[in-house]
Amino acid sequence: MKWDAVKSLHLEITALCNAACPQCARYPTASYYEHPNIKTTDHWDIDQVKKKLPQQDLANIKEYLLNGTLGDFIANKDALEIVEYLSSASPAAIFTINTNGSARNTAWWTRLAQIPQLTVNFALDGLADTHYLYRRQTDWNRIVENAKAFIASGGRAVWIMTIFEHNQHQVEACKTMALELGFAEFCARHGDRTSVPVRDKLDQVTHWLLPAANSTLIDLKKSNEGELRQWEDDLKKGNGKSKQVHNNIPLPSLDNCDSLKFKSIYVGGNWSVAPCCFLGILSFTQSTDHRFENFSNALTDAGLTMQDLIADNKTVREIVDCGFDWIYNRITTPQALTACFNHCHPNKSNFRMSQSTKVTETNKV
Repeated sequence: MKWDAVKSLHLEITALCNAACPQCARYPTASYYEHPNIKTTDHWDIDQVKKKLPQQDLANIKEYLLNGTLGDFIANKDALEIVEYLSSASPAAIFTINTNGSARNTAWWTRLAQIPQLTVNFALDGLADTHYLYRRQTDWNRIVENAKAFIASGGRAVWIMTIFEHNQHQVEACKTMALELGFAEFCARHGDRTSVPVRDKLDQVTHWLLPAANSTLIDLKKSNEGELRQWEDDLKKGNGKSKQVHNNIPLPSLDNCDSLKFKSIYVGGNWSVAPCCFLGILSFTQSTDHRFENFSNALTDAGLTMQDLIADNKTVREIVDCGFDWIYNRITTPQALTACFNHCHPNKSNFRMSQSTKVTETNKV
């Protein structure tokens, strides 16, 4: 797929985040230890955007997804200016922003609401007494106030609730509150970052994240705290590996490849370009991720290096036009990349969550 065929862009405009959600890519061991390979320089500014994504290259883009694998949209100081620029360059495009919503003032959210065809998915994982157990370092009341300001100014907001054991009893209350506050939709989903002990800044276990009683993840074995601490020690030494789950799974399916299905490309906070975020994140984690060796070997076989995937002195279009056939052509073969095996086979759902006024259950966080 070359640039002229691309219709959707998944953009991660920063690798920074104000939250500290357990087991996200920033805090993989559910403690407060941040992944050592994530840099504060992995952050876009408006001048870079105009250079690497020039206006003429964006005319045919129909959809933007601003969703953080490592960071949150609101952590970028130029976030508003970037979205306003993208909107002017792609006037027919729709925008979806996934955020914890716990930053910026109401005036900022009022201005964001003026951008046409834009939806903000606010992560509100329960009520004030449970939300913080997963969305650490976020302020439930501030999120609600920001959402109210956004909605009052004409913005389209969706309440996204991730269900765990500790908040499963609040689903109906959250749904009722969402409708009362004017959210356009309410969506609930089961979290897959479960069965782990959460540690505070003093390194003490404060609580466990456990799956809800009706979750398909209920049979997951609890992680051994000692194993998580060993993993953290390995990361600190620079030789850690992400935990690998060994499953007997079928070959990936082209029908389940979001990049091909949605004609989508991912661009990370370090300006890495990849077919999707599952592959794009490897440019950050690299040797600390069990999927990287497989990815690196395929890259070498294609006569490329990791630097060839970074929009440093090149535009995003120039990288995409070099082609990702070295990934796509492997998808349905035993040589498929590990990330494709993990996320793009028939038993896995897409990373995009369908929106519904009813409680919609998925297995993504």
